[in-house]
Amino acid sequence: MEKSQTIALCRRYISEKATVVPEHECKGILRKYGLTTPGGAFVETAEEAVRVADALGYPVVLKAVSSKMLHKTELGGVFLNVVSASGVRATFEQMQAGFRSRNEELQGILVEEMVRSGAEFIVGLQDDPNFGPVIMLGSGGVLIDILDDVTFRMLPVNREDVQEMVEELRGRLFLRGYRGHPALNEEAFIEAVLNVGRLGMDAAGLYESMDFNPLVVTSEGAVAVDAKIVLPRDREICGISGAQPDTRNLDKFFSPRTVALIGASTTPDKIGYVVADSLINHDYAGKVYPITRGGREIFGLRSYENLSDLPEKVDLAVVVVGLPLVPDILKQCKEQEIPAVLIISGGGKELGGEQADLEKEIHRKAREYGIRVIGPNCIGCFNAENRFDAFFQTHERMVRPCMGNIAFTTQSGTYGCSFLEEFEHLGVSKMISYGNRVDVDEADMIAYLAKDPTTRALAAYVEGIGDGRKFIAAAREAILSSRKPIVLYKSGRTKRSALAAQSHTGAYGGAYKVYQGAFKQAGILAVDSYEELTAAAKALSLQNPAAGTGISMISNGAGPMVNAIDLFEKYGLELAKPLPATIQKMEDHFPPFYICKNPVDVTGSATSDDYRFAMECLLDDPNVHVIMNWFVFQDTPLDEEIVPILDRINSISEKPILCGAIGGPYTEKMAKAIEAVGVPVFRTAHTWIAAANALVGWGKVLRRNAPVAQSTR
Repeated sequence: MEKSQTIALCRRYISEKATVVPEHECKGILRKYGLTTPGGAFVETAEEAVRVADALGYPVVLKAVSSKMLHKTELGGVFLNVVSASGVRATFEQMQAGFRSRNEELQGILVEEMVRSGAEFIVGLQDDPNFGPVIMLGSGGVLIDILDDVTFRMLPVNREDVQEMVEELRGRLFLRGYRGHPALNEEAFIEAVLNVGRLGMDAAGLYESMDFNPLVVTSEGAVAVDAKIVLPRDREICGISGAQPDTRNLDKFFSPRTVALIGASTTPDKIGYVVADSLINHDYAGKVYPITRGGREIFGLRSYENLSDLPEKVDLAVVVVGLPLVPDILKQCKEQEIPAVLIISGGGKELGGEQADLEKEIHRKAREYGIRVIGPNCIGCFNAENRFDAFFQTHERMVRPCMGNIAFTTQSGTYGCSFLEEFEHLGVSKMISYGNRVDVDEADMIAYLAKDPTTRALAAYVEGIGDGRKFIAAAREAILSSRKPIVLYKSGRTKRSALAAQSHTGAYGGAYKVYQGAFKQAGILAVDSYEELTAAAKALSLQNPAAGTGISMISNGAGPMVNAIDLFEKYGLELAKPLPATIQKMEDHFPPFYICKNPVDVTGSATSDDYRFAMECLLDDPNVHVIMNWFVFQDTPLDEEIVPILDRINSISEKPILCGAIGGPYTEKMAKAIEAVGVPVFRTAHTWIAAANALVGWGKVLRRNAPVAQSTR
């Protein structure tokens, strides 16, 4: 019943071109959803106001009511602590006169009881451009503007989501009691947030934002003191997207038997020349058909004037000609039954204006013809297994890595190049640069890679996401069903300020916090830099998830360990507390000047056997979940036997092992030798800890969604 009434009320005010639903109507909706609001009533005369105030008992609050008014306080529309009948009458008349003098609509006055003090929070709803309806929770009242203490989740939310949101707030301390203040009714608070979430889902598509600020929490319960529903005005409401990932014909971008290169060139400084070289002169075994004017040979292969001239059907067309030619090329592809087109060419919506319209036409034709398109404005795709390579970077300038088990999707070609070279020796399974994504988007690629048997983990760089709900659905499926971790770096994090004047929730919506909340719901491991992305990807590709947050460290040089421990608070990591028996075992074995707690400092005298013994002790300790070695290879006693030792321990350990080292040629030589046996090595304390954080985070995701997290090595 409450859903139909809410929908009818919102539609009524939308039809009247209202800006907001009047506050007394908002609170009526909240009460239907089980929330508590202050006692009070909507009145139209001073006499009614006095009668209501007398019945409520003093002090009372008077609030102006209008469906056209966004901000009551700024217009002199809120008066607190009115303590008498004469005060109510005088305040009522003052408010009427003020609105009349400004020629502003005043429908009436809401007279309410004063709510006794408690902890103030804000609960908000927002129609987000990427994710549709989302819920915000934050420290409320004036604190929202001072502390920026807010967190988001995509609707719908469950109890676990809301409890996690509460834990993310600094304002949670007000709930638990502090400095003699009693603990507040946290359960009533959580119930209120869940009920607001139900409202947000039921009214999806009918609001721009909602603010319930403050929601006052006391030891007795939670009261929604103020309420605002902002109605759609100047933009289309997103609502709940039902789009599903589409993996049709994505295999053609990675394992095509036949490829047509449209725009192949014989001129060395042309992109068409370099792409032809990548496809023809290296390790890709498929057939390549150059398409170019004049019928000139390309690297000894006959070229063709048109797709219709080809002797057989092709799986993939790679396009490097000007973007204005693409709509006609898509028509030819439809006629020749070519299912997939990779558009390297730029010059689309990144230039704005008519070029953006051109991309819309390409999108429309791709959908109309049923052709899958990656790009435009991308560097191409790479499959390390069959060496398919459509890059326009020469092999002399850019490394193509060996076969590995991590896939990388990127909106940035620059980061695509960097990632491939970063993983030269560790390898990748596949890399996709998708540029302006007129058809195939992030969600489609994740859904495809989730089923790819050569991919164990996924890394992604994104600047924006086309359909957030579709993306989260694909990611959740990859993580929960295929049990493949996704580590993601999202740039472009600044607030979207267009709605700042509409509501508090609008001011914060569209910012990175919304993405963060959605990523957490899906189990995506979000990182804060490209360096963290590559570190986490390396760890996830080589090591097991951590069974807990307990970190142990061993080093023959204390400095990097101190640096790393400084980062623990940022990442929520903990130094493990080894069992007394573990410490005693090491103290009995090592010289007295070794420090055998955690961190374990084996000093500059350490040999590879010292590291072996310490690692074996920590492997047997249930309080230790990650073993982190830092090596100062410049110290002469540390011998090269450490490589086979790590190989053996890594082969028997369910606990992840991460190493760090920094230095010159000898250190680099040792680091590569260690990584060759499957143990990652990091060059800074920051990336060393970021890698540990990824493994701890992945372990948490698996434990939250399954009774027992299995080894994924």
